[in-house]
Formats: sequence, C-alpha cells, structure tokens
Amino acid sequence: MSEEGSRELIESIKRQQAETRICLSLANRHINTLYSQVQDLEEQFRTAMVFKKHSARYNLRQKLAVIMGLKIVYLNYCSVKSQELERIKRKLRSLTGREDEAMDTDSLEEPSTSLVEM
Repeated sequence: MSEEGSRELIESIKRQQAETRICLSLANRHINTLYSQVQDLEEQFRTAMVFKKHSARYNLRQKLAVIMGLKIVYLNYCSVKSQELERIKRKLRSLTGREDEAMDTDSLEEPSTSLVEM
C-alpha cells in the first residue's frame, strides 16, 4: 500500500475513533440523566408509600420500569461502543507501529470509566 493510501486509512480510522468517543460520551451523559431520574422517582415512590397513594405508586412503578429499561439499553450500547473503541485503538496501533498519540483528555474524563463509578 502506498504511503498516501496508508495515511488516508489512518486518518479515516482516527475520525472513526473520534466519532466513537463522542457517541460513548453522549451515551454516558444520558445514563447519568437516567440515573438521576431514577433517584427522583424512587423518592416520589417512598413519599407515595408514606401517604398511601396506591394509584400514584402504580404510575411511579411504571415510569421506573421504563427508565430502568432505557438505562439497561444505554449500558449495553456503552459496552458495545467501548469494545469498538478498543478494537479501533488496536487497529490504529498496528498500522502506526506505535502507541496512540496522547489525547487532550484526562483519564478521569474517559467515557468508559464513568460506567464503573455507578
């Protein structure tokens, strides 16, 4: 393969890596939002239990079930995107023959690490 062709391939892979990181970051942001919504609904559910509001509890349980389902879908999506990102990194490393260039993000900002904190 010519040098220009391999350079274009590497640039294409880097763009794909950046897009995957963005998708993973957005999904993690959605997971955090869903997590806060679950906490709010659980608090409302406890309040409804104290005041014996059975119809409110039913509605809150339904909302909780939907949000928990969405959260599971996003967690699975994040898992797939993390695996894809690792595959892209390995491919990029094999093409360049060296480690990835340092990114301008901290390891604390890495999207895949926020899943562990939950």
